[in-house]
Amino acid sequence: MIMLQKLVIEITNFFAMNAKNSSEKDIVGLLKSVPLGKENFVSQKIKKIPKERALKKALSTISDNALKEIKDCISNAYFEIEWKIDSGLFYEKDAEVGKQYLNGNMHSEIIGPDYGSFKSDELRLGLFLLEPNVFYPDHQHKAPELYLNLTGGTQWRFESTVWQTKNAGSVIYNQPFRVHAMKTTKFPFLSVWCWPSKSAEKCIIVPRCP
Repeated sequence: MIMLQKLVIEITNFFAMNAKNSSEKDIVGLLKSVPLGKENFVSQKIKKIPKERALKKALSTISDNALKEIKDCISNAYFEIEWKIDSGLFYEKDAEVGKQYLNGNMHSEIIGPDYGSFKSDELRLGLFLLEPNVFYPDHQHKAPELYLNLTGGTQWRFESTVWQTKNAGSVIYNQPFRVHAMKTTKFPFLSVWCWPSKSAEKCIIVPRCP
């Protein structure tokens, strides 16, 4: 529990130091309000990490000093974090999210209403991984979203703009229903993700060419 507490605190501190607008600052406030004591902690039944090879590779590529504490916390809490593959959980049954994403993703919830180690009615905070050479199609959701890219080189597309390569340490805020997509190249992508509200709402695919 202590290692997960420290991980949440380090993530929250990073977001606090890099918040650029009131929406991001509001999310930081919500993160700080989540109780991190044992009375709000549920130990997870840790299974085999589905994409462990990609996770280890991603962690090995994190070299930014500003991310060292978060990297160390993830490593120290390695066997306390439960990882799941999204096989369509966040989408409606017939949503065409694509085989690359379905076969190449993995996520954890450190804070969350159902699967989090620390419980929150709505807020979800966790880690998100994509294996190399994966296209995560354009999508949108009602929940606002805050990302911290722990690895670099992943490309992002927002609305109808061109692809942008994001560096490790970059923070991305997606307001509700902002269309966004991701694609990885030869390296896996690891990030922190946070849905502070409306986290039970499904994502919606917005068809576009890769």
